[in-house]
Amino acid sequence: MARYIMFQGTGSGVGKSLITAGFCRICARKGIRVTPFKAQNMSLNSGVTPFGEEIGRAQMLQARAAMIDPDSRMNPILLKPQGDCMSQVIVRGKVWETHEAYEYYRNKRFLWEKVIESLKSLAEEYDLICIEGAGSPAEINLREHDLVNMSVARYTHAPVFLIGDIEKGGVFAQLYGTWALMIQEERELLRGFIINKFRGNYEILEPGLKEIEKLTQIPVVGVVPYSRFQLDDEDSMTEKIEASHTSPKTVDIHVGIIHLPHISNFNDFDPLTNEPDVETQYIFPNENFSKFDVIMLPGSKNTIRDLQWLKKYNFQERLGNYINNGGVVLGICGGYQMLGESIKDIDGNEDYQGEIEGLRIIPMKTFFEKEKTLKTVQGYLAKAKQVSVKGYEIHQGKESFLQVHEPLFNLAVGNRIEPEGIVINNQIFGTYLHGLFDDGSFRRYFVNLLRRRKGLEIISTVSLSWQEIVEKELDRLAYFLETYLDIERIGNLIDNF
Repeated sequence: MARYIMFQGTGSGVGKSLITAGFCRICARKGIRVTPFKAQNMSLNSGVTPFGEEIGRAQMLQARAAMIDPDSRMNPILLKPQGDCMSQVIVRGKVWETHEAYEYYRNKRFLWEKVIESLKSLAEEYDLICIEGAGSPAEINLREHDLVNMSVARYTHAPVFLIGDIEKGGVFAQLYGTWALMIQEERELLRGFIINKFRGNYEILEPGLKEIEKLTQIPVVGVVPYSRFQLDDEDSMTEKIEASHTSPKTVDIHVGIIHLPHISNFNDFDPLTNEPDVETQYIFPNENFSKFDVIMLPGSKNTIRDLQWLKKYNFQERLGNYINNGGVVLGICGGYQMLGESIKDIDGNEDYQGEIEGLRIIPMKTFFEKEKTLKTVQGYLAKAKQVSVKGYEIHQGKESFLQVHEPLFNLAVGNRIEPEGIVINNQIFGTYLHGLFDDGSFRRYFVNLLRRRKGLEIISTVSLSWQEIVEKELDRLAYFLETYLDIERIGNLIDNF
């Protein structure tokens, strides 16, 4: 019979996803068959499972931490906001419908059934289900609509550990306020507090720990210091988006990433920060392009709206001038589509219906279809077979090229090889492939291409793949949490619950 543990938070961005991932790795290393679970996730960062299902990136990472393959049962409901209070609803890995919040909540019975089905199925295969909550359980206006916090805790009778972020300020008010707004049945499930992102003197904090325990009769089971890990972020609340990435290292290559309003899968660029000669920075309107060796257009959950935003801030003309002056441009997924001649969405898959002119940098047209492409792929650079690449595709558009073109990649599809993407004069690149920089081989090839354009010597050393880096970071995260959480006490609370 499966056991359960649940990590909830006093709000978004307090560290639930990483602590859940770290706990999964701790358990997996002990030989426990553990799986992550998050009933409902709202995120523009998603990935594709080996079964061709779309789930949140956080659950992809947590599955890796648990040393198992990800599948849609781990995140049965994924909400992908796409503007004007609308969200695309992914149910068990596939697009279900697009809804406003009010319409979505009217389908609670159907969605709750999918949550229960997934939990029951996982419970048949695993010893421990490590559950992550969403936002805060103290959102009392949403209590009757809850699908992800205390509703799941009550159903599974899971002991709940509440995480507060001390960096946000008022951590004791966060913890006490959340506890105070819980009904008695919910309080009885709350078994411990965790204070995250602590910086400072523990002795100064200690009186507050004793007082919060006295007020609530809930123990503090860990104070986790602030630390950075090279791991996927769940959504755009990450510091990498809010502030430019600055590096103490001396770099030769400067990468600019346009910060689209509906940016998605921005983790595509994380591996570049591991290169010794590269620095990345997010570009906002009115940014000077001249300092960048390459400008990248990321994926988007609302491609047409983001295209309109680019035009509003004159990115079309500025990118054209940048290219004419020798700059390199790369578009990924939605960014790739925006670089084309036009995008046509007759069915209104987003919140726009019709055809819109693109940035007219790549000679292709994009046609949106209801069916979403979801697949993992691997292959090699079209002009250099020894340069490997792998990743995944998530998109609803199909491209139609207006002239013969040079593909960027050759990808294995069943027993055949198919061309993908486009290269124009080794200066303009477009692809649907997310995760293209994860493989150190292509990552170094692309950076060296930029080095050659600047007249710099190439660097032959290929860095670790991003997956190798992630594995090392997950182990480091597990050791870190074992140091600062009372794992034995948490384990006893699970066993005795």
